[in-house]
Amino acid sequence: MQLKDFPLAWRWTDETYALLPDNVLSRITPQTSEQAARLFRQSLRFCGKEGLDEKQFSLSQIVTKGIEPARVSEWLMACHDNPETTVFLSWQSNTAVSTTWGIFTQYWNEFCYPASDDLNVWSEAHSWALLYHHEELLQFGPAHLNCHRFSPLLSE
Repeated sequence: MQLKDFPLAWRWTDETYALLPDNVLSRITPQTSEQAARLFRQSLRFCGKEGLDEKQFSLSQIVTKGIEPARVSEWLMACHDNPETTVFLSWQSNTAVSTTWGIFTQYWNEFCYPASDDLNVWSEAHSWALLYHHEELLQFGPAHLNCHRFSPLLSE
């Protein structure tokens, strides 16, 4: 799938919302419907009833409402400082992309919409996860060392 065909592409390509630079857009890779469904199922495995599962992650969080986006970006980079880490982003069973942590942290507010989005983000290495809750809360957590539930879905 090309980015122009992705259901949420308007967030990054429509001047009414945001026009991200071409070099950034080229690093946002939409997933096929099959990949999106697999990633969504995987993301459900590391969520608890009130956000990320505390049995799997050591959590820290920030309320984003009323905070300058740049300050949230700084908090995100303090959580994980490698901007080249490949990450998966899953909104629903039919909407997922991959990009870099640096792109996500710089443009997080173009990926996370209050009142409508619950978004799961995690590293390709499955070493940490991030949840954006539609009530403007970000939770970040490195995975506990002995946590096997957060491992990749090997059967798919």
